[in-house]
Amino acid sequence: MIRQIIASGLSAILIGVTPALADKVTVSINKISADGIGAPIGTILMKDSHHGMMVTPNLTDLPPGAHAFHIHQNPNCGAAMKGGKKVAGLMAGSHYNPTKVRHGKGMKHGHGMKPHGDLPDISAGTDGTATKGVMTDRVKVDQIRGRAIMVHRYGTNEAGKPKGGGARFACGIIPK
Repeated sequence: MIRQIIASGLSAILIGVTPALADKVTVSINKISADGIGAPIGTILMKDSHHGMMVTPNLTDLPPGAHAFHIHQNPNCGAAMKGGKKVAGLMAGSHYNPTKVRHGKGMKHGHGMKPHGDLPDISAGTDGTATKGVMTDRVKVDQIRGRAIMVHRYGTNEAGKPKGGGARFACGIIPK
Protein backbone atom coordinates (compact mmCIF):
# COMPACT_ATOMS: atom_id res chain seq x y z
CA MET A 1 0.00 0.00 0.00
CA ILE A 2 2.76 2.44 0.96
CA ARG A 3 4.70 1.50 -2.20
CA GLN A 4 1.62 2.26 -4.32
CA ILE A 5 1.22 5.68 -2.68
CA ILE A 6 4.89 6.49 -3.21
CA ALA A 7 4.76 5.26 -6.81
CA SER A 8 1.61 7.33 -7.48
CA GLY A 9 3.23 10.39 -5.94
CA LEU A 10 6.37 9.98 -8.05
CA SER A 11 4.28 9.50 -11.20
CA ALA A 12 2.35 12.68 -10.44
CA ILE A 13 5.58 14.59 -9.92
CA LEU A 14 7.07 13.29 -13.17
CA ILE A 15 3.87 14.04 -15.11
CA GLY A 16 3.88 17.55 -13.65
CA VAL A 17 7.50 18.10 -14.75
CA THR A 18 7.15 16.79 -18.31
CA PRO A 19 5.20 19.74 -19.80
CA ALA A 20 7.70 22.25 -18.42
CA LEU A 21 10.53 20.43 -20.19
CA ALA A 22 8.63 20.62 -23.51
CA ASP A 23 8.32 24.41 -23.26
CA LYS A 24 11.91 25.19 -24.24
CA VAL A 25 14.19 24.48 -27.16
CA THR A 26 17.79 25.27 -28.11
CA VAL A 27 18.57 26.08 -31.74
CA SER A 28 22.02 25.86 -33.34
CA ILE A 29 22.70 28.91 -35.55
CA ASN A 30 25.00 29.02 -38.59
CA LYS A 31 26.09 31.82 -40.89
CA ILE A 32 24.45 31.62 -44.30
CA SER A 33 25.33 32.94 -47.74
CA ALA A 34 24.28 32.52 -51.36
CA ASP A 35 26.65 29.54 -51.39
CA GLY A 36 24.71 27.81 -48.58
CA ILE A 37 25.05 27.12 -44.88
CA GLY A 38 28.34 28.14 -43.28
CA ALA A 39 30.12 28.04 -39.94
CA PRO A 40 28.29 27.77 -36.61
CA ILE A 41 28.10 31.03 -34.61
CA GLY A 42 26.25 29.87 -31.49
CA THR A 43 22.82 28.99 -30.16
CA ILE A 44 19.48 30.54 -29.32
CA LEU A 45 17.42 29.32 -26.36
CA MET A 46 13.64 29.76 -26.58
CA LYS A 47 11.67 29.21 -23.39
CA ASP A 48 8.03 29.85 -22.50
CA SER A 49 7.25 31.80 -19.35
CA HIS A 50 4.19 33.38 -17.75
CA HIS A 51 5.02 36.64 -19.57
CA GLY A 52 5.60 35.17 -23.04
CA MET A 53 8.43 33.41 -24.81
CA MET A 54 11.95 34.43 -23.78
CA VAL A 55 14.45 34.24 -26.64
CA THR A 56 18.06 34.29 -25.48
CA PRO A 57 20.85 34.38 -28.06
CA ASN A 58 24.37 33.19 -27.35
CA LEU A 59 25.86 34.29 -30.67
CA THR A 60 29.30 35.41 -31.84
CA ASP A 61 30.79 36.78 -35.05
CA LEU A 62 27.87 39.13 -35.80
CA PRO A 63 28.38 42.60 -37.26
CA PRO A 64 28.10 45.10 -34.36
CA GLY A 65 24.68 46.74 -33.93
CA ALA A 66 21.01 45.81 -34.21
CA HIS A 67 19.80 42.73 -36.08
CA ALA A 68 16.25 41.90 -37.14
CA PHE A 69 15.28 38.53 -35.78
CA HIS A 70 12.36 36.44 -37.09
CA ILE A 71 10.73 33.03 -37.12
CA HIS A 72 10.39 31.93 -40.76
CA GLN A 73 7.85 29.51 -42.19
CA ASN A 74 10.02 26.68 -43.51
CA PRO A 75 12.61 24.51 -41.70
CA ASN A 76 15.28 25.16 -44.34
CA CYS A 77 18.17 27.65 -44.20
CA GLY A 78 19.38 26.99 -47.74
CA ALA A 79 19.83 29.51 -50.54
CA ALA A 80 17.38 29.76 -53.46
CA MET A 81 17.06 31.66 -56.72
CA LYS A 82 15.25 35.01 -56.88
CA GLY A 83 15.42 37.29 -59.90
CA GLY A 84 18.10 35.11 -61.47
CA LYS A 85 20.35 35.41 -58.42
CA LYS A 86 21.04 33.06 -55.47
CA VAL A 87 19.82 34.54 -52.18
CA ALA A 88 21.00 33.39 -48.75
CA GLY A 89 18.37 31.68 -46.60
CA LEU A 90 15.55 32.09 -49.10
CA MET A 91 14.41 28.47 -48.62
CA ALA A 92 13.20 29.50 -45.13
CA GLY A 93 10.34 31.31 -46.83
CA SER A 94 8.59 34.31 -45.37
CA HIS A 95 7.89 35.19 -41.75
CA TYR A 96 5.74 32.79 -39.75
CA ASN A 97 2.34 34.46 -39.98
CA PRO A 98 -0.62 32.09 -39.43
CA THR A 99 -3.19 34.92 -39.26
CA LYS A 100 -1.85 36.75 -42.36
CA VAL A 101 -1.27 40.08 -40.56
CA ARG A 102 0.34 42.71 -42.82
CA HIS A 103 3.35 44.63 -41.52
CA GLY A 104 2.26 47.98 -40.14
CA LYS A 105 -1.50 47.38 -40.48
CA GLY A 106 -3.14 49.82 -38.09
CA MET A 107 0.07 51.85 -37.81
CA LYS A 108 0.04 54.74 -35.35
CA HIS A 109 3.22 56.62 -34.48
CA GLY A 110 5.46 53.90 -35.93
CA HIS A 111 3.76 51.05 -34.07
CA GLY A 112 1.50 48.57 -35.78
CA MET A 113 0.57 44.95 -35.96
CA LYS A 114 3.29 42.50 -36.91
CA PRO A 115 3.29 38.86 -38.02
CA HIS A 116 3.57 36.30 -35.23
CA GLY A 117 7.13 35.43 -36.24
CA ASP A 118 8.50 38.96 -35.81
CA LEU A 119 10.67 39.21 -32.73
CA PRO A 120 12.28 42.28 -31.17
CA ASP A 121 15.74 43.10 -32.59
CA ILE A 122 18.81 41.67 -30.92
CA SER A 123 21.98 43.69 -30.56
CA ALA A 124 25.60 42.67 -31.00
CA GLY A 125 28.33 44.52 -29.16
CA THR A 126 31.51 45.84 -30.75
CA ASP A 127 33.01 42.37 -30.21
CA GLY A 128 30.25 40.78 -32.33
CA THR A 129 28.52 38.93 -29.48
CA ALA A 130 24.80 38.99 -28.74
CA THR A 131 23.64 37.53 -25.41
CA LYS A 132 20.82 39.80 -24.23
CA GLY A 133 17.44 38.08 -24.43
CA VAL A 134 14.22 39.46 -25.86
CA MET A 135 10.61 38.64 -24.99
CA THR A 136 7.61 38.08 -27.26
CA ASP A 137 3.98 37.40 -26.46
CA ARG A 138 3.12 36.56 -30.11
CA VAL A 139 4.16 32.88 -30.07
CA LYS A 140 4.89 29.93 -27.84
CA VAL A 141 7.59 27.30 -28.33
CA ASP A 142 5.14 24.61 -29.49
CA GLN A 143 3.85 26.91 -32.27
CA ILE A 144 7.28 27.39 -33.83
CA ARG A 145 8.75 23.90 -33.65
CA GLY A 146 9.86 22.70 -37.08
CA ARG A 147 10.40 26.22 -38.47
CA ALA A 148 13.51 28.36 -39.02
CA ILE A 149 14.82 31.30 -37.02
CA MET A 150 16.62 33.96 -39.05
CA VAL A 151 19.08 36.65 -37.98
CA HIS A 152 19.22 39.50 -40.47
CA ARG A 153 22.28 41.69 -41.09
CA TYR A 154 20.51 44.90 -39.98
CA GLY A 155 17.85 45.97 -37.47
CA THR A 156 14.22 46.71 -38.31
CA ASN A 157 12.78 49.98 -39.58
CA GLU A 158 9.68 51.74 -38.23
CA ALA A 159 7.36 49.54 -40.32
CA GLY A 160 8.87 46.42 -38.73
CA LYS A 161 10.81 45.29 -41.81
CA PRO A 162 14.59 44.67 -41.91
CA LYS A 163 16.61 47.71 -42.99
CA GLY A 164 19.06 47.59 -45.86
CA GLY A 165 17.11 45.13 -47.98
CA GLY A 166 16.78 42.59 -45.17
CA ALA A 167 19.90 40.56 -45.95
CA ARG A 168 19.67 37.16 -44.22
CA PHE A 169 22.88 36.62 -42.25
CA ALA A 170 22.44 33.55 -40.00
CA CYS A 171 19.84 30.83 -39.57
CA GLY A 172 18.88 27.76 -37.57
CA ILE A 173 16.19 25.08 -37.67
CA ILE A 174 13.94 24.89 -34.60
CA PRO A 175 13.71 21.22 -33.60
CA LYS A 176 10.27 19.58 -33.59
